[in-house]
Amino acid sequence: MSKKFFIIFFIVLLVLGISLRFYQLGQVPNSLNWDEVSWGYSAYSIVETGRDEYGNVYPLSFRAFGDYKQPVYVYLTTLPISLFDLTPFAVRFPSAFFGSLSIILVFLFTYELFKKERYVRPVALLTMAFYAISPWSIQFSRVAYEANVGLFFVILGSWLLIRGMNNQKNWYFFAGAIALSLSAYTYHSDKLFAPILFIVLLVYGWKYFVTRRALAIALIIVFGFCNIFWVIDSRTTARGKGVLFTANQTKLLETPIQQMQYDKEHGDYLGSLFHNRRIVIVQTYITNYLEHFNPNWLFITGDNPRHHAPSMGLLYFANVFFLLLGMFYLLKKKPYVASILFAWLFLAPVASALAVEAPNASRSLIFLPTWHIFEAFGWWYAFSYLKDNRLRMIFIIPLMFFLINVGYFLHQYFVHTNTDSQKEWQYGYKEAIQYLDTDTDHRVVFSKNFEQPYIFYLFYKKYDPDKYIQSGGSTRLSEKCHAIDNAYFGECLDKLRKGDFYVGIGDETIPNTNELKRFDFASGKPATKVYRYE
Repeated sequence: MSKKFFIIFFIVLLVLGISLRFYQLGQVPNSLNWDEVSWGYSAYSIVETGRDEYGNVYPLSFRAFGDYKQPVYVYLTTLPISLFDLTPFAVRFPSAFFGSLSIILVFLFTYELFKKERYVRPVALLTMAFYAISPWSIQFSRVAYEANVGLFFVILGSWLLIRGMNNQKNWYFFAGAIALSLSAYTYHSDKLFAPILFIVLLVYGWKYFVTRRALAIALIIVFGFCNIFWVIDSRTTARGKGVLFTANQTKLLETPIQQMQYDKEHGDYLGSLFHNRRIVIVQTYITNYLEHFNPNWLFITGDNPRHHAPSMGLLYFANVFFLLLGMFYLLKKKPYVASILFAWLFLAPVASALAVEAPNASRSLIFLPTWHIFEAFGWWYAFSYLKDNRLRMIFIIPLMFFLINVGYFLHQYFVHTNTDSQKEWQYGYKEAIQYLDTDTDHRVVFSKNFEQPYIFYLFYKKYDPDKYIQSGGSTRLSEKCHAIDNAYFGECLDKLRKGDFYVGIGDETIPNTNELKRFDFASGKPATKVYRYE
């Protein structure tokens, strides 16, 4: 491969990847979900006051909806909000920006890992290409998902550590340890994955560190120090504990308890060995873990509609054969170098398998680089195996199949996301809030069936954070009914007076009201309705 062709191809891929992440960033999806709005208003509050919505000064964890969010995404969002105001584009900018940088990092990581091989350039470029147009990466780069930024720091840290081994420069190691640590302050799942990957990378480079024990010890100390702050702050692990499948033991153990009662009544001592809490927990975890490798989830259905394009999986089905072929080649020809990739692959679900909803594309996004490296090796191996140029013509068939798959994804995402997945993106919240004139003496009461409507109100009204904090901020959320000026949230029907407004969700209505305005999904069904109380 000539240097000129290499540079041109690299630039084209990078521009393509950036374009797919930034094109209509604020319009597709065409509404923000509650997490995105929360990130945005938290950053807006920091910009304006230096405090979060609860009044805490520059916190290291941000309380939201009963749990605590990691700080990195909020602080990263302060800059685009300062530049572009409180807009969907600004809120999603950090994810799109670091998703774009990850395209370069995936190339650098692949190149560094296989730099001694003659085929390193084409394989690294192929990996970059697959990552640039990856459905999974594009989906999470176009929404305010902290998991996407966390992945950036994981890839960055891994590349720096591998580069340190190859170049024998100590500063790479310490920069890599810090980068991996930052991932833990970005996304909850990385708290478990990043330390494990750090250990794996040290073991991978044992030949290097065996004669540099002082360096290895110093690295471990630096990594431990960088992570100690979230370890000692119990608030930062609140979210993780809340989504564990063991959190609701009543539901988890409902069937085993019935089985244990039956065993006890019938004297089945063998059955009692298997029908117990520990066995159920282990079985559930194994099932959750294995589901992350379910082809149906990966290539066909996905999970939460917010995590994939409509009627589309997380990865391209057209690449299944080449993905498996790439795994085969690496296991056969480069087992030692590939060990880091397979370790990454099989460790990626360790944290997400603990959650109640598994598999989950957000918690397992850390998977992503390995799939695309395997795909790249599969395509390269298949092409290089066929020496005759006439035989290589058959690659037109899988290439066309792949391009059709890419075209289908782009159509589903950029056309159907805004029509088929509106409910999951909480469409109608913004429209109803912006329709209402709250600068009147009349009250606005939001239905209790809305999901966190107060944060949407704060965001879309660009409510003064200082005024909000001075009035008590979000400390009032525990109240059955709380108000922001003349807007009421919670169980507040008793606050309605003649001439006031009521905002319902879907077909919901209440007596003695007249419909003023409705905002429909693309299907024609109502998303939200605004009524006047008579």
